[in-house]
Amino acid sequence: MPTASTSRACRPILLTLSLLAAGCAKQPPAPAPAPATAPLTEWPKGASAPLKITDELTLAIPLQYERTAIEPGDPHIRAFLTQQSDRAEARFDFFLPASGGYTLENYRNEADPDKVEVAYLHAGNPHEADPDAPGEYPPNMLKRALAQSLNPDDYVDQYGLRCYREREPSARLTCYGRRNTAGEFLMLTTQQAPYPADSFPQLQVRYFSRSYGGVRIAWRTHVKNLPRWREIDAQIWTFIAAWQVAPPAAAAQPKP
Repeated sequence: MPTASTSRACRPILLTLSLLAAGCAKQPPAPAPAPATAPLTEWPKGASAPLKITDELTLAIPLQYERTAIEPGDPHIRAFLTQQSDRAEARFDFFLPASGGYTLENYRNEADPDKVEVAYLHAGNPHEADPDAPGEYPPNMLKRALAQSLNPDDYVDQYGLRCYREREPSARLTCYGRRNTAGEFLMLTTQQAPYPADSFPQLQVRYFSRSYGGVRIAWRTHVKNLPRWREIDAQIWTFIAAWQVAPPAAAAQPKP
C-alpha cells in the first residue's frame, strides 16, 4: 500500500510525464513536400540582367547563350579588379557553324567539338597596351614568350597565324596573328597531332583589346576549329556589339 512519502516522491515524475505528453501533442504537422518542378520543354528565353563590363560597355546576354540559364547559382562573376567593384565578368557560349545558342539537346554534350566557350570578358588595365607592360596585350605577351620559352627560329605559318614551337620538346604551338583590320593582334595556344586517346584537345585564345575602354577576353574551342579562328573571334565581337545596352541608372544620391 503506497505511503504518503511514496506519493510525494512520485509527484515530480508524474508531472514530468504530463509535460512531455503535452509537448508531444503540440508538435506542428510536417510541412507538405514542395511540388515537383515541371520538366523543361525548351531553353529559357529572355536576357540576363545588365552586366557592366567597363564604363563604355554594358551587356545583356540572351539566355540561350548561357549554360547557367537552367543551372542554379549566379552565372556572373564580379571581376577581381580592385577599385572596380561595380564591374562584372561576362561568360557565354555558342555553337558552330551557325553561331546558335543552347538547346535542350546540345546542352547534354559536355565535349561538343562545335562549341565555343567565351571563358571571360572583363575590364582590363588600359596601360596593358604600353610597351613591355605586364598583362595580356599580345605584342607584349609574344615578346616575353620568345625571350623565355619559344624558339624564334622554329615556326610554321598557317591560317594567317605564325605558330612557334617550344624550345623544349612539346606538342604545344603558340600562335600569333592580326585579328582585325584595326591592327589588333591575338595569341592562342593549340596542340599538334597526334592527340592522346580519349582526350579533348583545345585551342585557347586570350588577349587584351583597347575596345570599350580596355577589356580582356578569353575563348576556347576544339582544335579542329583552328582554321576558323578569325571567323570565331569576329563573331564574338559581333555578339558584344549586338548585346550592348545602356548602363543601369545610377542610384540617386541622398541630398546633404
